[in-house]
Amino acid sequence: QAIRAEEHQRLIRIVASLHISPCSHRSPSTMAASSSSKAKAEPPVPPVMKRSMLAPHGPQLRPQYEQEEEWQEFCERTDASKLHDFGRYWWTYGRDEDDDGFLREAVFLEVPLRKDIEAKQIRANLTTKHLQITVHGESVIDEDFEDPKWLNVSESYWEIEVKEVKQVRRKVLRYVLYILMESPKYITQWLFLSEKTEDDGRFVDQNEEEEDNIDDRLRMIAKMKEPEPHRDADIWFSETEEEEERWCDGCGSTRIVVMKKHTDSKYMKYCNDCPFVSPAKETSLPTGLMKQKDIDEKRARKARLKARKEEAKKRMQAEKERVAGEPDRTEEVPEDFNKSEKTRMYTDEEFNDVLTKALRRGEIKWEDY
Repeated sequence: QAIRAEEHQRLIRIVASLHISPCSHRSPSTMAASSSSKAKAEPPVPPVMKRSMLAPHGPQLRPQYEQEEEWQEFCERTDASKLHDFGRYWWTYGRDEDDDGFLREAVFLEVPLRKDIEAKQIRANLTTKHLQITVHGESVIDEDFEDPKWLNVSESYWEIEVKEVKQVRRKVLRYVLYILMESPKYITQWLFLSEKTEDDGRFVDQNEEEEDNIDDRLRMIAKMKEPEPHRDADIWFSETEEEEERWCDGCGSTRIVVMKKHTDSKYMKYCNDCPFVSPAKETSLPTGLMKQKDIDEKRARKARLKARKEEAKKRMQAEKERVAGEPDRTEEVPEDFNKSEKTRMYTDEEFNDVLTKALRRGEIKWEDY
């Protein structure tokens, strides 16, 4: 028994060294199929993504013709790609990848900087109610938030990047303002309180509007009704009695007979309760197809009007750019900015030596933030 136990232990060590399971007797094809299935397996959706899944899908949802304008207005109001430009700053709403690799919903606030500004010359003070950004002792942003209940102060951060702003490469302070996971609100209308007022102190929205949150979006999506399927001309609608006006024009009775006598030039409605006779409604197409044709014409007319508006907007933008002339390039950053900087790999000892020499030369100064 001791010899058998030693033999068994030796076999286990051999199998462990080969990284093969002792009870694996599958064929190579079966193992290949299992490995491919493991490669295709996707991890479950993290909790961080659950809130982001409730955003509307825009053009993928097409409601009835009567609800198209309301749905289009809703999509424009909740459009995450819309740029809110206020001259000295601009912001957009979108998603950012955090340190754990998850997508987080955030507001991207950008402020233009001078080309000689460095990170050590910037001071930012962020709270749930107020944001203050000072650049080289000059206050750039000093605003109160429109709503103090959505901001995640601890995880928000800012950085300096170089990007093209109105055809000019400029330094931009990019502040990523994360939204709390338990907050049901979407920041798509106002970021700062000053954006809701005009220069003379009047409020932009005189009528109180509902805030953009998850519940309102779900109610709007649930209210939309699916349109009827588009039928060809050879398909007749069955429920058309109400549209054929099957009632007497004299007394209103529904006990009528639609017929064409030999003395009549067209179909007439004969009432069984009164002697009133009136011509019947005649169309070249069934009433359902007639209604569908009318809706198609209205949609085509609306599409032509929208195309003309887009063309007029493009012409107006081109005229504005022509009047403005060449953009101001005094603060333009050259294309070879920071091109000489390269990532270097150091050991701990080499990094300590380089850091010590830089401190002795005065290239690095410790500051209390």
